[in-house]
Amino acid sequence: MTDLDSRCRSKTTWSGGGALEQIRLGKTDYVRPNRAYLRKWKNNPGVTGEQKLWVRTPVNPASRGGDGLTSCTRPFDSFGTAKKGGSARLGNTKAVELIVTDKADKEGAYTFYVADEGEPYLLKTVYKSAAQQTTTAFSGFDEPLDLRAPKPREVLSAGD
Repeated sequence: MTDLDSRCRSKTTWSGGGALEQIRLGKTDYVRPNRAYLRKWKNNPGVTGEQKLWVRTPVNPASRGGDGLTSCTRPFDSFGTAKKGGSARLGNTKAVELIVTDKADKEGAYTFYVADEGEPYLLKTVYKSAAQQTTTAFSGFDEPLDLRAPKPREVLSAGD
């Protein structure tokens, strides 16, 4: 969910089962990793319970995404060459595939799935390379965005 400005909620999941949830409200991030994420990324095999608390931290404007956190704007700067792919169906929505390749990234390609009926909303992006695959899905267009911070008893503060 995003307002395409400064409020969003996302969940990133990796193939090994690791997941990182994020709520961004203005200049504050609330982050909650799951147990598999902590085991892999924090190199702590002794983690046994599920993480129930969120960590509150100020947004780092210098971050370029390497911290696993997302930007609410989800910019797709101009890159590569786009070609029309085939047709697809995402749920009940017909979509057209746009495949984007970039000379600087010889192994990877993006596939953008754009609604082929009604408004041409971006429904999903998939990036595939030899080393990784990431998928981002979009939904709830034109619906009210009801984002709230976790309850105070569910939050640890870090660095504010």
